[in-house]
Amino acid sequence: MKIGIPRALLYYYHEDLWLNFFKNLHIETIVSPETNKDIIKKGVNNSIDEGCFSSKIFIGHVEYMLDKCDMIFVPRIENSAIREEYCTRIFGLYDLVRNTFPNAKLLHADINYLYRKRESNAFLEIGQTLGKTKEESLEAYKKAMLTANNLKEDKILKQEALLNGDGLKILIFSHAYNTFDASIGKVVTDFFAENNIKIAYADLVNEKKARALTKDAYGNRIYWKITAELMGGAETYKDRVDGIVLISTFPCGPDSIFNELMIRIVKDKPILSLVFDDQDAGAGIQTRLESFVDIITAAGRGEGNGGY
Repeated sequence: MKIGIPRALLYYYHEDLWLNFFKNLHIETIVSPETNKDIIKKGVNNSIDEGCFSSKIFIGHVEYMLDKCDMIFVPRIENSAIREEYCTRIFGLYDLVRNTFPNAKLLHADINYLYRKRESNAFLEIGQTLGKTKEESLEAYKKAMLTANNLKEDKILKQEALLNGDGLKILIFSHAYNTFDASIGKVVTDFFAENNIKIAYADLVNEKKARALTKDAYGNRIYWKITAELMGGAETYKDRVDGIVLISTFPCGPDSIFNELMIRIVKDKPILSLVFDDQDAGAGIQTRLESFVDIITAAGRGEGNGGY
């Protein structure tokens, strides 16, 4: 048995949990490669025009995996608690994939806390679907969750150390599936790395603390789980960086609202908003990044003298 995992959307949040869960059950996994032009083409050809670029990329990764594994892992994750909802594009993925590729063999479970379908129960169901016992599945899930939490905590500590150091620092405000996708945010992060600019990530933060900060600053008005954590991360790190880069894909509805909110609220930091679509605009992005860095350095930032 070989389980295929598309390298897109929630993979970038749950990579450590998912891969270690299957590893603990001694089940082989294969992850699709980094997004490339062929995968983008597959996704665009099989998606409606109104779909966001990120969801089109996911469909492209699914098509890539069709003949390379026994089953493709596509869970339906609607929420993680009350008022912690995922985008409809995300919790509708299973149905979208099932209708786009009706002959695909999908490994699937529902996570919806409003209907008492907890994450642990979903992984029990997945394990039993793969022929494992309830006890084996639960133990595999607990170990994978512990590993994932420890790895994230290590990343947060490393980011704290980075922010305490000298040099120019940029905060990336973006969904992880955009930040780390090779055709989207990796263009941005590679540019900063090549120019020795330190990068912090708004979503690399303790989730409970981030949501508490968001609630204090904005009340209960932020409905989306990931966006609420991003806003809390921005509150946590904004005073410790020299500029903020917003990365989103067209036409994401939540991002169009909250990116604008960030621009209106944060007045003392340069902010660059980048929106990616399925058109190749790498050269234009490069030019905008260069201009953004020029603006920051011209203002005397990155030399320990704080904000404006």
